[in-house]
Formats: sequence, structure tokens, C-alpha cells
Amino acid sequence: MKNADYFSNYVTEDFATYINRKRKSTCHGNHIEMQAMAEMYNRPVEVYQYGTEPINTFHGIQHHEDEPIRVSYHRNIHYNSVVNPNKATIGVGLGLPSFKPGLAEQSLMKSAIKTSEESWIEQQMLEDKKRATDWEATNEAIEEQVARESYLQWLRDQEKQARQVGPGTPPRDIRGPRVAVCRVLSP
Repeated sequence: MKNADYFSNYVTEDFATYINRKRKSTCHGNHIEMQAMAEMYNRPVEVYQYGTEPINTFHGIQHHEDEPIRVSYHRNIHYNSVVNPNKATIGVGLGLPSFKPGLAEQSLMKSAIKTSEESWIEQQMLEDKKRATDWEATNEAIEEQVARESYLQWLRDQEKQARQVGPGTPPRDIRGPRVAVCRVLSP
């Protein structure tokens, strides 16, 4: 175990037993693990409890200008991480040479904006198609109505002519109805 000689001085039980107990998912860390984390990631760890000033700060071996790891301590039994959403620092000190804090969030944001724009464009295209389909359907309905009205008018004219000419005389216009077709101009 790495650094066992150093950290075993702060543990009241056998160090191997302590490590095995801490590896269980039901066992949480305390000030010893926070000191180890500060040294391992070479970042300070600040502990807050019901205030804006830290109640404890653990320092790494070397001092850097990296943002500290911040945790809040609740009811003397539980820690939560505290993250500044305006200044991403998750991953600093992990030894990842190309890691840049906030780059993942920026990438996710760009991807979300692109997806949103594509979705908006698709929605607009769908709305345009619906409007075009509505215009086509309206135009067809108007054409049918005009044809129907024209036919009914022709029938009325034929009846009128038949009454004027008298029985047994053929009507003058036997070519059928003349249909006037009008088109609705789409926008």
C-alpha cells in the first residue's frame, strides 16, 4: 500500500483493516481520505458547513493556483461535493495532459445547440409542408365546389331553356356544362 507509513500514523486500527473497510461502498471517507485526496490530486480540499467560509482546508504537497476541491459537511456525518457551475474544475489534478476544465460542458452545449437548431429546422419544414398541404386541399375543395356549382347552373339553364322552347323541341345547347376552373394562389 502506497504511503501506508505516513497515513497509518493517523489511524487507530490496523492500517490494512482500515483500508479494506474503506473500500466498501457502505463506508464513507473522512478527514484522512480528504488529506490523501489533496495530496494525490495536488489540490486543496475545502470543507464547508452551513456558511461561506471553509471550516477546514487540506493542502497538497505543492501549492498551485488550481481551484480547490470543495465539499459541504452536513449534520456531522455526510459530505457533498460543491461545484461552481460558472467555473468548471472537475478533473483538475488527475494528470490528464490534454484535459481542459469545462471543455466537455462546452462540447455538450455546442452539441445541444446544434441538435436544437436541427430540430427547429425540421419543425419549420414540417409546418411549411402542412401549410402547403392545406393550400392544396383548400384549392382542390374550391375547384370541386366551382365545378359542382357550374354543373348545377348548367342544369338550371337547361331546365329554363326546355320550358321556354316548349315540349318536344330539342334544346339549343347540348354540349354539356361549361366548367369554369379557378385556382387559388398560394402564398
